[in-house]
Amino acid sequence: MPSDPSSVTIIKDCANNYFLSFVVDIEPVQVEAKNPSIGIDLGIKTFAVMSDGREVHSPDYSKLD
Repeated sequence: MPSDPSSVTIIKDCANNYFLSFVVDIEPVQVEAKNPSIGIDLGIKTFAVMSDGREVHSPDYSKLD
């Protein structure tokens, strides 16, 4: 294991199988995304807000009347 476990949970199911779950601390690994993606929130006042902070404002439909 990468480090000493901080907790261990033992579970026995109805078929007499045992399962152990360990909680350990590890150093996170940063991996560069091959296909970076963003989230898009669609709204009424602001047409769309991207998770990177960009905004797309709603078109002015009053000019079409």
